[in-house]
Amino acid sequence: MRKLKASSKRGAAAKAGKSIGAPALISQPLRTLAIDIGGSGVKVEVLDANGKPTTPRARVPAPHPPTPDAILAVIEGLVRMEGEFERISVGFPGVVKNGIVYTAHNLAPDWQRFNLARALRQKFGKPVRIANDADVQGLGSISGRSVELVITLGTGFGSSLFIDGQLVPNLQLGQHPFRKGKSYEEHLGHAAMERVGKKKWNRRLRQAIGTLSATFNYNRLYIGGGNARHIGFKLPSNVIAVSNEEGLLGGIALWRKPALAKPAARPRTAKLKAVSRRPA
Repeated sequence: MRKLKASSKRGAAAKAGKSIGAPALISQPLRTLAIDIGGSGVKVEVLDANGKPTTPRARVPAPHPPTPDAILAVIEGLVRMEGEFERISVGFPGVVKNGIVYTAHNLAPDWQRFNLARALRQKFGKPVRIANDADVQGLGSISGRSVELVITLGTGFGSSLFIDGQLVPNLQLGQHPFRKGKSYEEHLGHAAMERVGKKKWNRRLRQAIGTLSATFNYNRLYIGGGNARHIGFKLPSNVIAVSNEEGLLGGIALWRKPALAKPAARPRTAKLKAVSRRPA
């Protein structure tokens, strides 16, 4: 009789999803420390597993000079106020490959070939993923359908391109010639706006939107960055100004399935090969 009772208890426990004799497992959602490094400031925020902020966004001005050691010290100070987290995402204003910085036009020369991912892992003991800041902004903004272009207007001019949600990484439109032999960044960066004034800066931006539309034939253009708030004209219907907050919220997407474009798979069966020979 006792044996039958014990068996019935096990059956009830199984139905309830419990294991007799084993400690209850507590599921702890992963929290992500999102870091946005910019030429004018450094921002941090902790996100929950769904990409929602769990702490207020903290920001401090970028140090001068903005060397790796100085930026890391700023991040360390900000992190002390953010509470617990299990992993780190970083948006960086330059080309980043495998956690290593290759360009940082609006920071210090010391950043070239600096292994930022390794430095953050050593400092905080957490896994780290890093991408270009405009790429991260895009990951927090796009719909994932068709051709979508993102530009960021801040200290410099950032950009990212997505095709059906797949990222074309490290697109550096800011350094590309725009007009009169000068680049987009030289015409639309913060220094240019300060020099020529917001009215002329807006005329340049309107022209840039037309040029980018003709070049990429995008379905939607998103404009982010701190200086997007200075846009003083009505945007075309397929152009959207987005909050600078997306530069942090996109950090959660770095931990989802890879956003990079995938190579086409080779046919592996006779059936597939036969289909590939059908006339279009």
